[in-house]
Amino acid sequence: MIVQIPRRASPGARTWLAGLLIATAATLCVAVQTNPSAPPRYDGAGYAVLATALLNGQGYRAIDHPDKPRHAHFPPGYPAFLALVWSATGRSDFAAHVASGLCTVAATLAAWLWFRTMYARPVALAMATALACNWVWSRSGAGVQSEPLFELLGQLAILAAVAPVARGETRRGLVVGSLLGAAVLTRHVGLALAAAVFVDMAVRRQWRTLAASAVVLIAIATPWVVWQLGLTGTGGGQIGLLVQGGRSVFGGLVDQAVFYGDRIPDQLTGPFVEVATTPGRPPTLRVVARCLAWPATALVVAGWIAALAVPRRRLAGLVPLATLALLLIWPYTEAGRFLIPLVPCLIVGAVEGLSLVLKRVRDWSNRRIRVVAACLVLGGSLPYTAYAMATADRRLRGEADRGFDAACGWIQSQADRPGPILTRHPGEVFLRTGRQALEATTSERPGAVDADPQAIAETIARYGVAYLLVDDLRYAAAVASPLDRFVKERPETVRQVMSARDRNGSVRVFEVLR
Repeated sequence: MIVQIPRRASPGARTWLAGLLIATAATLCVAVQTNPSAPPRYDGAGYAVLATALLNGQGYRAIDHPDKPRHAHFPPGYPAFLALVWSATGRSDFAAHVASGLCTVAATLAAWLWFRTMYARPVALAMATALACNWVWSRSGAGVQSEPLFELLGQLAILAAVAPVARGETRRGLVVGSLLGAAVLTRHVGLALAAAVFVDMAVRRQWRTLAASAVVLIAIATPWVVWQLGLTGTGGGQIGLLVQGGRSVFGGLVDQAVFYGDRIPDQLTGPFVEVATTPGRPPTLRVVARCLAWPATALVVAGWIAALAVPRRRLAGLVPLATLALLLIWPYTEAGRFLIPLVPCLIVGAVEGLSLVLKRVRDWSNRRIRVVAACLVLGGSLPYTAYAMATADRRLRGEADRGFDAACGWIQSQADRPGPILTRHPGEVFLRTGRQALEATTSERPGAVDADPQAIAETIARYGVAYLLVDDLRYAAAVASPLDRFVKERPETVRQVMSARDRNGSVRVFEVLR
């Protein structure tokens, strides 16, 4: 009997095996941290409402509102994608989660291929595994949010921009421009990605590619800009958002810098600094956390700057620097949500930053230094993800909405008064009850002020509001609820008909008395 010793796997086989490993890790991390039956909440509910409107042929409108106004806050890319998915599956929360999860897995593989253009195989494999197992990348990976689709479009655009092409630069430009245009229509911060790609093309003197990409991007984005300009008078568009409420373009720059300085290390290791700097924590703990976080952030930024000097890594520095420049003057902060699509670049920055340190302490080759740096980043990403997967994270997040679920269930089954619902979450109420809803203005939105009781009374009278759904706020240092103030100052105008509690606090339903 002759036993044949298998030959060493071919490069092609090793590539397929590595890709399978990365896809499996990403799928496992996303699936374990996802509740596929969870209904969309917060921004996700807004996206779902818009997708439902598109699916029903009602146009790009907020059909949860009694006026069904045209919408201009969220760009239409993700709602259109969600409507396309639902056109094949029917309106399904499960299908929405699966579609997002597939986008995240595909984005992870695309990022790995991008890493392969910058690093040796072992380094790229370690970095891609760190991305697949990254806690925030995987936790948000199957959410009914725009991030997964934006991550996929962004990674594909970068990959198309850097992939070697012997000829056909104009054709490449058309592809890159289409992907960038779709990314901008998914999240407006895609403009920073497009700017970074165009700068890289200019430095490489790829003028035909740059021209073709720019023309396609402008052609795709212009209708949305025109749509927004037509709605700026209604307060629905984002044009001019940077200067609303008397705030200058550079207002709050220091606060934003501190915010992102705190959050950058968290994206790679876990929400440790975010927890330590939550209002109410001991001042000493906050100081210690920032003393650890800011040097780590400086290390990542130093890595990005180092990447700028290497042509094949230039985009890995340009993209995050351009994005952060925009985020520093943008009036919204969303607990690190804007940083999620930057996780691949954060990994590159961490690898390059650690490599700078290792070069000073070890006389190793560049390849060995980067292998060690990539393994350190991978090792730092695993503990919190393992903890999140091992604990009952999915169950706890589901329990957090039980009070709200009960309130919506009561409205759907027992509320016999006709009329819309006034609540902080009109999209969720509409999706869960089928009843139209609206919200009182709040200073949580830049440029807006909290509605006083008189303004709320006028809204109730104008729309014939039948019920108020008042819930406790879900995050620290949030502004006081205008609806809670209304029911406290004008108790004679409402009657409490239902109450429940969950991990976020109380949820109450009030009937409006005529």
